[in-house]
Amino acid sequence: MPAMPPMVGMGMLPMPAMPPMPVMPPMAMGELVEKFMGWFPGGRHAVAGAAPLSAAVDYDGEDRISSLPDELLHCIVSRLPVKDAARTAAVASRWRYLWRSAPLALRDADLLPSAVGRILADHPGPFRVIHIARCSFASHERELAEWLRLLASKGVEDLVLLNDVDDLELNNVRLPTDILRCASLQRLFLAFFSFPDTIALVRRECTTHEEPSSDSFPDTDDLSQGAYVLPNLQELGMFTTGISAWDLDYMLACCPVLEKLVFVLNITPDPVRIRSKSLRCVLLWMSAVQEVAVVDAPLLERLFLLEAPRLGDESIVTIKIASAPNLRAFGYLEPRFHQLQIGSNVIKPGTMPSPSTVLPGVKILAFKVNFGVLKEIKMLVTLLRCFPNIEKLHIESLTEPTGRNRAKFWCEVSTVECIESHVKKMVIHEYRGEQCELEFIKFISRSAQELQTLHVLLNRESLTSVAKATEMTNKLVALSRVPWKCECKMMVLGESYQNDWSIQKASDLTVDDPFHW
Repeated sequence: MPAMPPMVGMGMLPMPAMPPMPVMPPMAMGELVEKFMGWFPGGRHAVAGAAPLSAAVDYDGEDRISSLPDELLHCIVSRLPVKDAARTAAVASRWRYLWRSAPLALRDADLLPSAVGRILADHPGPFRVIHIARCSFASHERELAEWLRLLASKGVEDLVLLNDVDDLELNNVRLPTDILRCASLQRLFLAFFSFPDTIALVRRECTTHEEPSSDSFPDTDDLSQGAYVLPNLQELGMFTTGISAWDLDYMLACCPVLEKLVFVLNITPDPVRIRSKSLRCVLLWMSAVQEVAVVDAPLLERLFLLEAPRLGDESIVTIKIASAPNLRAFGYLEPRFHQLQIGSNVIKPGTMPSPSTVLPGVKILAFKVNFGVLKEIKMLVTLLRCFPNIEKLHIESLTEPTGRNRAKFWCEVSTVECIESHVKKMVIHEYRGEQCELEFIKFISRSAQELQTLHVLLNRESLTSVAKATEMTNKLVALSRVPWKCECKMMVLGESYQNDWSIQKASDLTVDDPFHW
């Protein structure tokens, strides 16, 4: 007996946009930086903003706050803007030494570089969060070196260091190697810098060994982990920061507890070569690289490649997965220019699954594909066969009107194991209502046996009129009324449900599905 037709969430059907929504301009650099700052712990909310205070109407004048334990007062002071925190010394004798004895949290908003330097020098530490984003270090390189020396000596835990540049061509300030002496660092975010020259550091450590060359990767198996390592670093983010493949390999070997690595708007390193015993999440966002190679990452759970700019129409980005036995979430794969290599096997159209061409541990997978391009959907099917145990599948449609429905192709597709036997949840993002998209959904209706929910998220620009919106939803409703191979609930959702991607969600390992809107 065929399964019952899927239920359609009619209450979620959108009202069409009238008039059509304009195409949003590309995200400005400032907005990009701000989004990334919001991800970084301590980047946006570590210090309270200024707020007016007033006494309660029935306030009797008794100082109850000063009677709190020192540890609570330290917590309060460390979350005040630094100027207000320093002024608490004048409140009462009880508060006189609190600021200097509380862990420092500093944001340099509204502070001159000279004031930042005085605060870092005067406060004895430790430094809980230091957020410096208002200084152009091209003209303050001496201060940069001194501040990093102070941060290293006073136990900084979270550090946001942004070189304030108006011209991206000027972001060539090389960080002093003292930043690698900050042994207490747990989270580090760098923007608009060049990474320290780690080859110079290794040369200092070399005694009997041959000196390193930038043309080859470091021999990190026997790498000396001395004064220039970051033994407590858990998160590292780089925004338009130049770093060589050699330096990245060195850093990954020298950070034994590093769990999260994020590159945003980077063109280096290239290749991105992942060899780490501790990494759990790697994210490349708008980073133009030609190769990402997971060489040896036994704990890696998530690998994200988002909004990757292409270096040319014919450019190919190679993704090599050699050893990542714990990989669970992977995307977005784009068949138009991503080439997947599993072990030594390059996955090509028509490659059939075998033990050496599959990644059976991946449970959540995301694609971007144009359903109207035959080459892309052929590669989509091939790639799906490389992930036999997918439970949650996200596909963002890049489809443009072509008049080609591709029905013949989908009718002739043979077994795709993950679709037939494992996928329980599927989300189609940016659905435009083209016939070639609908033919893919028909293929799912004929093939999927375990699918429980299918969410179809309508593309905003496609909702140009009531008639267009009605046509799109009517076709989906009609499809829901024919017998499916599974008892599936279909939900058609409007523009407000489109995926609001965030680095926070992607890097939060407690979030079950990082691609979910």
